[in-house]
Amino acid sequence: MTMGRTETETLASDTPPDTLPLGLRCVLATALGSWGAFITYFSFAVAPQHLAKDFSWPWRAARVLLEGHNPYDVIQATGPYPFNVGLFYPLPAAVAVLPFARLSPVLAGTLFIFVSATLLAFGLTSRRQDLHKLPLFASAPFCMAAVLGQWAPLMTAAALQPALQFLLAAKPNLGLACWIYRPSIRGAIAAAVFALLTLLIIPTWPLDWRHALEAAPRYKGPVMRGATGLLLLVAAVRWRRREGRLFLAMSFVPQLSLFYDQLPLWLVPNTVWRSLCLTFLSWVAWSQWYPSRALPSNVAAAEPWVFWLLYIPALVLVLLLPSQDSSMPARADAAAPDVASPSATT
Repeated sequence: MTMGRTETETLASDTPPDTLPLGLRCVLATALGSWGAFITYFSFAVAPQHLAKDFSWPWRAARVLLEGHNPYDVIQATGPYPFNVGLFYPLPAAVAVLPFARLSPVLAGTLFIFVSATLLAFGLTSRRQDLHKLPLFASAPFCMAAVLGQWAPLMTAAALQPALQFLLAAKPNLGLACWIYRPSIRGAIAAAVFALLTLLIIPTWPLDWRHALEAAPRYKGPVMRGATGLLLLVAAVRWRRREGRLFLAMSFVPQLSLFYDQLPLWLVPNTVWRSLCLTFLSWVAWSQWYPSRALPSNVAAAEPWVFWLLYIPALVLVLLLPSQDSSMPARADAAAPDVASPSATT
């Protein structure tokens, strides 16, 4: 009996009390990844003329690379969406989706969101303290990202798992904010090395990308929207917390105010009710914007709703947090030296 108790205690000690069993994490991650894939497949299948919607650009760029051509030369504005603009993504985005290049646009985009959402769910279930953030998967930003085949779920996953941070080079504006949430020297080096390696494929791509961006709309961070935007700087009183630093970074990085880029804000709430509240408000904002979705000014129409019903509530949630982050035990930093502690990053 003594040996039996010892074996039981040994098995129990394999799973720390603040983590979920690996098998349960895999089941939850697969289920939530499938939820995202369902949204994407339905969105793409009902509008085949839109190929893979926003994912069409990196998908097409990856196919052009496999054909041995420069995607910045090939992908130009030639018709209606998704052929209405050139390639505004850096080359690492095209390289990252090469595994999906040979698939049909619907299947490629669906699998991309499945992988992204699965990795995000796996990161959120790594600690019991983060389970209250799972309402993220019911939020308007997550659903919009899945509908359009956007990168926000994968970037948010990289914020939680430094091993994925090399992918931040694929969408550097949002990637920078997500890296600040859990900064890793190894992750930053990996992203830089990934970007440098793509120079071996097309040495001129940074110049080509810069030239392509000359035709891109000039998006700004929400803090730049005048006097009201300066309200977001109040979050600086929580600079010692990773949530505060994430919020400040999200306030400054250029982004599109069509809900999906704002997904990392769901890393701020520290209770399930606060997560649900932010999720509810996101749908209120989305419902107010939805009637104008087909107008040329749809981005401008979404911006005030995103600001007042996503950023301002997230700011309140940041201010409601304790001034110090006590959720990360000291042993976690000691066990993972590549992840900088809050005090080491300020």
